[in-house]
Amino acid sequence: MLFKKKDKKISENIVGLKLGTSVEIAMLNDKEFTHSYHTKLIEILEDDEISILLPKSKVGIVKLPINKEYNIAFKTENGLLKSVVKICEYFVDGKVPLIKCKLIEEAIKIQRRANFRLAVTLPMEFDIVEDATTETLKNDDVLLSVGETVDISGGGIKFRSNENVEVRNYIKILLKTQELFFVGIAVVIFKQEISESYKYEYKCKFENIPKKFVEDISKYIFDKQRDLSKIGKISND
Repeated sequence: MLFKKKDKKISENIVGLKLGTSVEIAMLNDKEFTHSYHTKLIEILEDDEISILLPKSKVGIVKLPINKEYNIAFKTENGLLKSVVKICEYFVDGKVPLIKCKLIEEAIKIQRRANFRLAVTLPMEFDIVEDATTETLKNDDVLLSVGETVDISGGGIKFRSNENVEVRNYIKILLKTQELFFVGIAVVIFKQEISESYKYEYKCKFENIPKKFVEDISKYIFDKQRDLSKIGKISND
């Protein structure tokens, strides 16, 4: 079923999409889709609405809050189409769990910056801070919380910890190994409880990182990427 075009700008690039098109959903402040959920387009409904499969993470189905807005990207043969959707409701069609979403912005074509996401487990120290300013970064207070990384990219980090941190909190991070020394500030863009060795898993986006540490972490990721490429174990997000 096609849209009833109340707003042609919103729907004109969407109505031609194939059902089953790959879809990514990310927080509004994650404009590069660095930490996104993958799902599929199921149907184009009336009134600029679509239905998609419930996205999944490594620990199960992800249920996004009703009435909350998210960035959405459709992977087409001609590139990525980006819009913003509001989560309307959950429903089941033939035992398949679906989400009805309303498109609320014009769909535009975007280009994604290539970010290699390195799956790596590193010990880390961190603490909640007030902001992402240079002054906060230079503060030499002891970081009181600990955790371990799940993956790192040039744009952010995923980690696990027993410490309870809220979405939108800023955290100061210290990674200190024989191969890498990194100090930076990130904003938490996603949080979920897990039933593993840690209580929580977080996705964070780096903010205001000094050039030196950007270069250090980029070199670390590049070196590991090269090592993985040599043994045929490389993947890009």
